[in-house]
Amino acid sequence: MEENKYLLAMMVAKRAKQLQNGAKALVKPKHKKAVLIALQEINEGKVYLKNTSSLEKSEKHKKKEEIKTTEELFKENSV
Repeated sequence: MEENKYLLAMMVAKRAKQLQNGAKALVKPKHKKAVLIALQEINEGKVYLKNTSSLEKSEKHKKKEEIKTTEELFKENSV
């Protein structure tokens, strides 16, 4: 985790989103908020990072898709 200070934040955000979308908690939750449950899961070793390069590629792909969508919106509005 020390190599990249943003990995923990990315892991928590991704897992919290999964929990909000209906994924079951892997621990007995001490909290109701998805972010806190995700932190608890990571702290207890139930959720861990498999491959940082695939996570980074996924984030880059999402950003590219967002840029394409934004560009399409600008094109539609300028017509």
